[in-house]
Amino acid sequence: MLSKSHLKKITVLKNKKFRDQRKQFLIEGLRNCLEAIQSDFIVETLLFNQENDSQNLNELINLALKKNVELVEITKSDIKGLADTVHSQGVFCVVQKKQFSTDSILKKMNEFIVIIDSGQDPGNLGTLIRTCDWFGVNAVFLSSGNVELYNPKVVRSTMGSIFHLPVVEGVDLNLFFPRIKKRGYHIFAADVKGQHFYHQVNYEKPVALILGNESRGINKDIFQFVEKIIKLPAFGKAESLNIASAGAVLVSHICLKIN
Repeated sequence: MLSKSHLKKITVLKNKKFRDQRKQFLIEGLRNCLEAIQSDFIVETLLFNQENDSQNLNELINLALKKNVELVEITKSDIKGLADTVHSQGVFCVVQKKQFSTDSILKKMNEFIVIIDSGQDPGNLGTLIRTCDWFGVNAVFLSSGNVELYNPKVVRSTMGSIFHLPVVEGVDLNLFFPRIKKRGYHIFAADVKGQHFYHQVNYEKPVALILGNESRGINKDIFQFVEKIIKLPAFGKAESLNIASAGAVLVSHICLKIN
């Protein structure tokens, strides 16, 4: 069973300060926990409520045992303190953060990378990471102005893709773009005031796509590194699209063009 001190030690991971200090994060739900344990992330603890006697939970426990993950049974009262969702499944994992380096990723033969400049909405960021995973983007790079990658809502919105796709946080874009230009990347930025419709542009590998803040767009200092600024055509009266929606259209189109 979970002691009060142990519960508190885990519950504080809902706070960014303690996630940063301990290099750990807390995930919730059967699917997320399964994705984590099946990945090469280090899962330290699996917490579960025995009343959730499902086949999926039993499979998860057996997999955790094989990987020497600590198993801790929790009560309904514990779930209330740990849960970040309204209807919790009562299954959680404590996972070690994984640090990806820019150097190690750029050494690989990447065909398509996505850079997100100051994305602030956690749901949109998580959904966009999931979209990039679906379409086979090689890596995602987040500028220092982005919402934290291990924010619970970001992690939940990725639906497990955070455990499949390399995501680098805190990237200094003014240093990053000269590096990738030297490596031959064709850099495109998405902006509502772009000069080119996205579907009328030729894309050659390797491609780097920049997506910007939901309200302010991309930092104008970045445009000096960009080959072309692209936009989506608008036929209705909506003022704009959020970064997840616009990103899904652009990422899917570029992937089709270069593959």
